[in-house]
Amino acid sequence: MPGSGKSTFGKILAEKIGRQFFDLDEQIVKMSGMTIPEIFADAGEDQFRMFETYALGMITQLNEPSLIATGGGAPCFNGNMDMMKQSGTTIFLNTPVETIAARVMEDKASRPLVNAIPDEKIVEDMKVLFEKRITFYEQADFTTDSQIDEVIAYLDAL
Repeated sequence: MPGSGKSTFGKILAEKIGRQFFDLDEQIVKMSGMTIPEIFADAGEDQFRMFETYALGMITQLNEPSLIATGGGAPCFNGNMDMMKQSGTTIFLNTPVETIAARVMEDKASRPLVNAIPDEKIVEDMKVLFEKRITFYEQADFTTDSQIDEVIAYLDAL
């Protein structure tokens, strides 16, 4: 989900386990030469999802130990969850929707899927989005409420 803490959590976890960190949105920006809002405005969501799948494929083909923070929609499109699961361990950050909504409201301008939603509807819309995506998120190998030590223990047990 947008605002669940994937990038922040991912950077910390990657450092703790000694892995290279990739933020998928940052890779898309580098690859396309456009910001995420520009891609959505100029090319649309379908093109963004194609960039997302391509960038994910490029990173997973590096075959080096790494940690990838994807966008919240990445697991839900173009077989990306299957690609991620074939490449390594997947983790779902199960952040409360109310927390997600608060974070999203702080940074609406950079989030094309929510920047037009009135603040009073953010929680409701995030709940709807969560319900649409949960079947993909539940395919993750491990679910956490952002407890890094819990994830490290899980990874050590593999």
